Amino acid sequence: DGSYRKLCFSADGQRLIGGVLVGDAKDYSKLLQLSKKEDLGGKTPESLAFGRPAPGETSGAAVDGGDGTGLADEDVICSCLNVSKGDIKKAIVEQEATTIAQVKKCTKAGTGCGGCCTPVGDVPKVLAATLKTLGKAVSDGICAHFPYNRRELFDIIKVKEIRSLEDALRSVGKGEGCELCKPIVASILAGLWNEHILRKGRDQIQDTNDRFLANIQKTGTYSVIPRCAGGDISPDELIAIGSIAKKFGLWTKVTGAQRLGMYGAPAHQLPAIWKELVEAGLETGHAYGKALRTVKSCVGSTWCRYGQQDSVSMAVTLEDRYKGVRSPHKIKMGVSGCLRECAEAQGKDLGLIATAKGYNMYVCGNGGARPKHAVLLASDIDEHTCLKYADRFLMFYISTAKHLQRTAPWLEELPGGIEYLKKVVVQDSLGICAELEAMMERNVANYRCEWREVVYDEELQKKFRQFANTEETQNSEQIEYIEMRKQRHPNTCDLPDITGPALYSADAAADWDWAFAGMAADFPTNGGLAMKHGTAEIAVFHLPGREDADGRWLATQNI
Repeated sequence: DGSYRKLCFSADGQRLIGGVLVGDAKDYSKLLQLSKKEDLGGKTPESLAFGRPAPGETSGAAVDGGDGTGLADEDVICSCLNVSKGDIKKAIVEQEATTIAQVKKCTKAGTGCGGCCTPVGDVPKVLAATLKTLGKAVSDGICAHFPYNRRELFDIIKVKEIRSLEDALRSVGKGEGCELCKPIVASILAGLWNEHILRKGRDQIQDTNDRFLANIQKTGTYSVIPRCAGGDISPDELIAIGSIAKKFGLWTKVTGAQRLGMYGAPAHQLPAIWKELVEAGLETGHAYGKALRTVKSCVGSTWCRYGQQDSVSMAVTLEDRYKGVRSPHKIKMGVSGCLRECAEAQGKDLGLIATAKGYNMYVCGNGGARPKHAVLLASDIDEHTCLKYADRFLMFYISTAKHLQRTAPWLEELPGGIEYLKKVVVQDSLGICAELEAMMERNVANYRCEWREVVYDEELQKKFRQFANTEETQNSEQIEYIEMRKQRHPNTCDLPDITGPALYSADAAADWDWAFAGMAADFPTNGGLAMKHGTAEIAVFHLPGREDADGRWLATQNI
């Protein structure tokens, strides 16, 4: 069936040690959980190796107790805090934790990386299944502020032509929004209209990475990754990146996506760094966004004697067309010049493999924690048809997927799977392809390099100031650096826990002196900025919607 499976067991056959899955990787999560246990959960090595009960072996009861989650009670859901499915169920049943926020508070699940509590994580799945067994209503809404799922809200915002979170809340929601709905609405607005994410208050509803147009690192500094479309980069661009990295003391690395990354930039230096990159002819690579990241390519027919088509040029064409297109999750593409697959196109959300007649198009593959092999959508199609099908596929995914859902699990949940997707994208069975193509054309037409606009706009540059009340800067992170492999690296160490009572209390506030925190007009609505007071950093938040006047301005020390 085109798949390969190899599993390694202990000498006595009682424990699963590890394994390799190629092609069909749907059992990866189950096998991963099983490898963490002391036995095989009633299975035999033969049944696990062949993916079906061994001769004479019964299939047995479902490990999930029949709730449809595919998870046993002892399976770890939150690996950051070691929280199991049983812990989640216990909190729901015994502590009446009926929302994601309540489950997080009771179990600490999702307070690490947060991945298990996303709309496609295991915590919402277990919560819905457990509430159903208790006979309680299961809300399909994003959160308390919107009674709609992402797909429904996407259609509403599109039809009503809503352009902001405030308009969405007034029109079809309630309240001021929260950490769940704000990034979802931000993603929908960007996927529909592709307007600059830092303008008109949209910066306050972005995730941290999008808020600063860069990926935050464990040191509190940020990465700077320009676009290298298709991995194609000129000597002058290489020299510019090297010179800028040396000037600002940044660590450099060739990334896994055929790009050059620079690491260790403080937020307030980002505009200066990017101004030099922009003036050297480079633009943002969107490494920080839920958007197209890169289109990986091999050298293709231009250089390789096996190449069937010019894969680099095709990769550059794809990347130039879809750069900046926001989606429910990141999108990766690849173009291989022949069936040898050097660009690993069948491990991407959208991949092309060159043939003598054109390209074979594969969709809905990914690597990561849950790898999935891409599936064939169309064969031997020309470049124009590739772009047409890609437009339709991407906008159909953007319109219908859950928030933070990659294309592979999206396809698994799609009724009819790949055959249905072929009918929609290739045969236009729903009659929506013209609309999907028009939506993509609008996205492409509205593209602007986000960093180019920032470095030439003083108001946007203010959003990257370290402090609201002064132009002074200071080393907030206090990172110790060491020399390693001819470059500067952070000296990683375990930070001490901060314990004990607070040094100051609200009771002492009457004796304090007022300090200038900045101009009120500079503080964003329902957001905050940092101010400098001596050597201390204070985070100041402006919340004008609160009924209590004393609660409309809040401050706390940055630690």
